[in-house]
Order: sequence, then C-alpha cells, then structure tokens
Amino acid sequence: MTAGPSQQLVVPAADVVEQILVQCWIFEARGGDLDGARARAERTLERLLSRGLPARRGPGGELLLDPYAAVNALKSRAGAPADESWPAWQATTRRNATSLPAAPHRYRFLLRREWHAFAPSPGRPLVFRLPLPLRDAQRGAAEVSLVEPAGGLVDRRDSPGRVELRVDPAAVRGPVVAELGVTFVAGEGRDPGPPPGAPATGSGAPEAGDEPWLRDREGVIAPSPALAALAASLAGGAGDPRALLDRVYDRLISLLAFGDVHRGDLDADPLGSVLRLGVADCVLGSSVLVALARALGFPARILSGFLLHPANLGPHSWAEVKLGPGRWVPFDFGAWCYSAGDPTDPVWGGFFRGRVDARLVAEVAPRDFTGWGSAPPPPAWFRLERLRGRRIEHTLHALPDGRLARRDLLDLELLGPEGGPVGSGGAGGA
Repeated sequence: MTAGPSQQLVVPAADVVEQILVQCWIFEARGGDLDGARARAERTLERLLSRGLPARRGPGGELLLDPYAAVNALKSRAGAPADESWPAWQATTRRNATSLPAAPHRYRFLLRREWHAFAPSPGRPLVFRLPLPLRDAQRGAAEVSLVEPAGGLVDRRDSPGRVELRVDPAAVRGPVVAELGVTFVAGEGRDPGPPPGAPATGSGAPEAGDEPWLRDREGVIAPSPALAALAASLAGGAGDPRALLDRVYDRLISLLAFGDVHRGDLDADPLGSVLRLGVADCVLGSSVLVALARALGFPARILSGFLLHPANLGPHSWAEVKLGPGRWVPFDFGAWCYSAGDPTDPVWGGFFRGRVDARLVAEVAPRDFTGWGSAPPPPAWFRLERLRGRRIEHTLHALPDGRLARRDLLDLELLGPEGGPVGSGGAGGA
C-alpha cells in the first residue's frame, strides 16, 4: 500500500524559488518586476521551510529540496488569505486561463529542445522527435533545424503530430539540440452538443471503432478495485449521459488536489494509489477521469500537447469523453487550480468542464503520439520550470541524482485572428 508521498531532496533551493516565481508571480516578472517577484518567491519558500517543508544540506552546504513537495505545500493552503503566495498563485492561474481569444487565431509556436540523455542503437541513426500540431490547421511547413551536432542530420521525416530527426551517432559529441517553429490555427473547444435530430441528452453508446478508447489498460490506466468502487458509486441517478459525466468530473475535482506526484509513489494499482494520495498531476488526473468514464461505458481518451497561455506556456494533458457520433466532450482536471477543488464555485467550478481554451494538440492516445525515439525518459524523474528571458524553460531530470535529461525552451506569438491581418504578440508581454 502507498504510505505517502516520498521526498526527493535533490534540487537546490534557488531552482525551487524560480519555480514558485513562475507559478505565482509570472505576470509581475514579465511586466518588469523580476526582482520583486523573486523576492516574494524567496519569502514563500522561507515560510514553507518554517512550517516543516523537508530539506537537507548537500556536500557543498547547499540547501536541497523536493520541488514537488514545495509546490504541493503551497497549493495545500487553499483559501488561506494570510499567505500571499496562495492568492497570487490562484490569481495567476485564473489570468492564464482567460488569456486567450475564443475565436480561431493564428499562433506561432517556437521550441528549442536539448536531449542530454539518449540511447544509441549500434549501426542505426539516433531518432529524435519534436511535436507538431496534430488536430489544428497548420499553416505552412514547420521550420526545423538541427543545431547540434552541426552536419549530423541523416534524414527528416514529418508525420501527423511529429517531426522525426535521424542523426548520425558518430557526429554526436554532447547534447543533441534542435529548433522548431510552426504556425497553426487554434480556437476554443466546446461540447458540440447532440447532432440535429438526436436526443438532447446525447448517448454514450459505443460505436464500431471505439474499442481503443474503452480498454481497461493504457499507460497508468489499469484495473483498480478502488476506482471500480468509485465508478459504481457514481453510476446511479439521472440517465442523462452528460449529467453523469459532469457528476464524475465534480467528484474528481473534490477528491483530488492538483499537484505533482513522483511516479515511484504509485504501486501495482496506480490509479488506486492516486486516490489514496489525494493528489494528481494533469496526466494522472486525466487518467483517473478516462478510467472512470470507460468503467461507466463511455469511450474516453487522453490528449496531450501544450497550453498556449502567453505568459506561461507549457506541456499539458486533458481528457475527452465521447457522447455520440463525433461528439467528443473535453474535461480538464487542471481546472482544479481555478476553483481550489470546489466544483460548486459559480464561475470557476466548471471552467474547463465541457470546454477548453485554444491549445496545441500533439497526441491523442493511444493511436496518435509523438513518442520518445532514442531518448526515453529516465526510469524515475522529475520536472522543473523557470523563466528564461522571454522564454519558459521546462526541464526533465533523472532520479536519484537530479541530472538533466531534457530541456525545452518555449516561446509563443499570437499572430492574429484567422483570416484577419497579422499582428504581433509574444510571450514576452504581460
């Protein structure tokens, strides 16, 4: 049985401060008050340490922490107005959530990716993959370049949702670095409702071809007594499928807090572990939602890609549930952040229930995916984020030593409405 979250005390305090800055004061930092934002983040970490946040001293005397424990401790103070970090975090998440136009707009997504760990196959090129818009209308060819090793590109292959670079292993002398620029159109996604002439309540009856989205095993989704019991408790009541799914979503928001989870804390019943821990990130929360929907007979799937919030764009996953032919309804567990787990909040409780903002969709599991190629994630890992000038940095680190496995530097431009004049906006603005 999962006893509780582990503590991976491997990250310098300065890096944890930078992550708190991004999550709570990113708009202030981008607006010119970087020093003030960092000072607030430092005060927040000092308060968390004074309240018992675990830490240790490294070989050189530096203070080392678990970044997941720090951020989860910050979020666990939901509704505590005396702590400046809580209202700042919630205000930041809400401002991000309302930062994009609903109508279709052109976006330019810029990614610089560094692979610091990869596994060569003797006699074969190394394979590195970058995400492309899978669902959204791409405007022109993606601009892709292999920066390091210069001259090491053997082949480039584009396919739905990804571009694949094949690299000569003999040319590699350090990290492999590639840059991507792609323009596409994205807009708000909503429950389309039943088609004309169909019952207003919709239908969750599976159709031919839905089998991949009804499987009881996929990723961390696996048979779970705890999840089966939860599904059974939700199954009764109104016969309207959409109302049932709203009830599932509300229960999930009430049961789980949005936070970070080390995968080593999950046991042989991963989703049962999540329910016991009471915390889930976007992948785990979406997996619980999808598993519940499938247990109730609805085809459901996980989508992954990038949030396009100009101040803080980054990777994200959410769910879609099928309620009839072509009627895929989005549900985003990440909306917990806006309501602090209160699904009855009249504004924020269901903000991304049946609706999501504009996003870059790169994967629709299990059929369409970017994949890892020659650079799979370490067996145990954690992620960090920080502001780097106008760009957002997302890094993947191996446990137990914290060494860097992959680095993404992200930037975004909002070019203007689809069909309208091209404007200029960027992640550097507030």
